[in-house]
Amino acid sequence: MTSNRTKFFSFLETVTAIEHGHHHKLPDIDAQVLLMRVAMANDKKQPLNVTQAMNLKNIGSPAMLHRKINDLLNLNMIELVFEGSNRRTKYLLPTSQALDILDEMADAAANVYLPPKT
Repeated sequence: MTSNRTKFFSFLETVTAIEHGHHHKLPDIDAQVLLMRVAMANDKKQPLNVTQAMNLKNIGSPAMLHRKINDLLNLNMIELVFEGSNRRTKYLLPTSQALDILDEMADAAANVYLPPKT
């Protein structure tokens, strides 16, 4: 029987291979964590606005987070979107390019954690 730790390490190895395959598109680890938070919030239909993202102090300082938002924008991994007529609040959404990479990672997790089909 394979332990959960072994499965987790197998998943991390797969994610590392995915990251390596997309090294020209993926930013550093801090920006990747921010991208994951943006994607998670969007998936819950509660997108983060820029202020909320810059307040994620467990990832880094507001200044660092501002740089990471710009990095993600420049790499076309997130986009800024206005909602309705309110042009002051900008929401961060993952792009289709980012979602494709996240889907690869989700598929890798499913392959590691779901029992094989017989």
